[in-house]
Amino acid sequence: MAGARPGVPLEVDEAPYRDIGTPLLRYLREIIADERAEVIVVMPELVVRGARRLLHNQRALYVKRLLLFEERVILTSVPYQLMR
Repeated sequence: MAGARPGVPLEVDEAPYRDIGTPLLRYLREIIADERAEVIVVMPELVVRGARRLLHNQRALYVKRLLLFEERVILTSVPYQLMR
């Protein structure tokens, strides 16, 4: 449905120098401080072909590596491809 709003509030956190790792980990660890909590991170991942692949998805790989050993954090990668 166009214009529908999800029931989840948007939270904005500053990421100085475009470093998303520190604020992301701080936010997730704040949530999972409650031992009953689990977090699901849904990450869109652009799929490109050819030489352009070297220029894209570096941030996605960084976030995957960052969250790999975080307990009770589930990372879901959703690939998508832009059509011409």
